[in-house]
Amino acid sequence: MIFRRPELEKDNPIAPEPYVGPRRRLAMARAAAAENSSEMGDMKEPLQVLVDAASQFLEDLPKVGRPGKSVKALQDAIAHAEQVLAAEKRSRI
Repeated sequence: MIFRRPELEKDNPIAPEPYVGPRRRLAMARAAAAENSSEMGDMKEPLQVLVDAASQFLEDLPKVGRPGKSVKALQDAIAHAEQVLAAEKRSRI
């Protein structure tokens, strides 16, 4: 008698997920973190240049009593990018 195992059949949407133990899960998380850090390393310099250019642009704008939505959005984006860069710098130390 042949027993069919649906989890081994290709493209079976109802097949259960295979068990992933704690060691393998941690190894996969470490590999993903290493991959993400290398991608961030490639983007660090262009992001810093963009932040500097956007900051200079905001400084060159005439001062108004109440900034518009686009200026506020740009300020928020700059703040977020600086946080990402600072977190990356802390993680490398």
